[in-house]
Amino acid sequence: MGLQDNADTAVCPKSPTDVPTRLDRLPVMLPHIVWISLLTANLTLEYYDNALFAYVIPAIIEDTTFDLGQIGLIGSAFFGGMIVGALVGGRLSDRFGRRWVLVWSTALYSAGALTTALAPNFELMLVARVITGIGVQAATSALLVYIAEMFPTKSRGRFVSIVTLAFVIIAPVVALLAFAVIPNAGPNAWRHLFMWGGVGLLIAPLVRLLMPESVRWYVIRGNIGKATEIVERLEARALRRGPLSEPQPVPTGPKELTLRRLLANKGVLRTTAVLSAGYFGSTLGLYLFQNWALYALVDGLKYPEVEAYEIQLIWNVVYVITPVIGLLLMDRVERKTLVFAASLVTAIPLLVLGVSTNSWAVVVSGGLAGIVTGLVVTVYYAYIPEVMPTNARGLGSGIIMSMGKFGGAASGVLGAAVYGGWGVAGLMIIAAVSYIVFSIVVLVFGPRTMGRSLEGVVAEELRAAEQPESPRTPPSRCPSRRNTSS
Repeated sequence: MGLQDNADTAVCPKSPTDVPTRLDRLPVMLPHIVWISLLTANLTLEYYDNALFAYVIPAIIEDTTFDLGQIGLIGSAFFGGMIVGALVGGRLSDRFGRRWVLVWSTALYSAGALTTALAPNFELMLVARVITGIGVQAATSALLVYIAEMFPTKSRGRFVSIVTLAFVIIAPVVALLAFAVIPNAGPNAWRHLFMWGGVGLLIAPLVRLLMPESVRWYVIRGNIGKATEIVERLEARALRRGPLSEPQPVPTGPKELTLRRLLANKGVLRTTAVLSAGYFGSTLGLYLFQNWALYALVDGLKYPEVEAYEIQLIWNVVYVITPVIGLLLMDRVERKTLVFAASLVTAIPLLVLGVSTNSWAVVVSGGLAGIVTGLVVTVYYAYIPEVMPTNARGLGSGIIMSMGKFGGAASGVLGAAVYGGWGVAGLMIIAAVSYIVFSIVVLVFGPRTMGRSLEGVVAEELRAAEQPESPRTPPSRCPSRRNTSS
């Protein structure tokens, strides 16, 4: 069932471990559309809660006895919860399954959102935000791993682009809701908005009923029967539309590895370090731009507050272009190359925004920065789970994503220091440099993943780490056979 001793042998289609290759060759079908719809709804709800808090801070201060320091702690608590959620949720998904974590983390962040809405004091709201952060990040990590493992190889990048429609949908919605409800619905209106986060309690059972567990997770846990059953059902549906291509043999790794040995493997460690650095840098740059942009418009560029909100709403609306660009590029350009190219392009509007005083230049450069920073996030969302071994994919992805949250946390302190010393220009220069420098690390040292089987990517990492001197020979060819559903 596991990785074989010979690194250069291929998995032949009749062996149990060919189940993932049979999954990879399938065309896009109705089940994929159902799954991605549920995952997009899930991510939309997660982002709703995250985005809402920034808009309701003034209302919370007005309607409660919280001071600005307490609000800051509440905001940091959410990030702290996300770091825990990435690590714990990732480990649990490796042990209990991707779907299991997705279901329970969705219920958890919904419970956290409802508790936030009803919290009568600072202490309970602080706990509620930690719980919400844990659930949000655990769910995000699990759904990205699910896409990597269950969607066809040639289109998994495009499906990640589709799921990021969540950001496009909810960003302007939250902005409009905040403007329409908070000033007009009286005291505690912000609580009503948080209660919408409880919708996840309806999404969780749908995930449980309509989405199967990851086939690759079943294989790595030794449950070949369940994995084969799911793939055979999908193959039977696909065969109604015509014959299927032969499963492509992929190289295996040098040997079967436990989780502990995987995490100590030099290839896995190097890849984790490379992606952690890249994602940290991009997230630091993203939050230096996003979290400080509104304040920079009002304080640094002296826009009236209403006009500053209007500009930010424009930036949110034009973000709709990002998933379209992702759909065009994600499965045509190698991931690490796209990370570097998009990061390089991102630096240009950030620098223009930093030195602009003309209104049109500010609006256009900020909008372009929002579009391209979003593309970088989309690429990382696809890339991170692709580079991790299956039995460590949840935890490995969680480690990398938690490093991104440290970048978000660092953006608060660093942003304040940089803005205080160098103003808007200094802030945007640091954001641009962060994007470029850390993306170079990914370009040089990151593995290739686009259009490749997950097993092939990982086998190359393990082989490079454990057998650097071994000559690479082509995988053995398996006998051809007629297309069947089994």
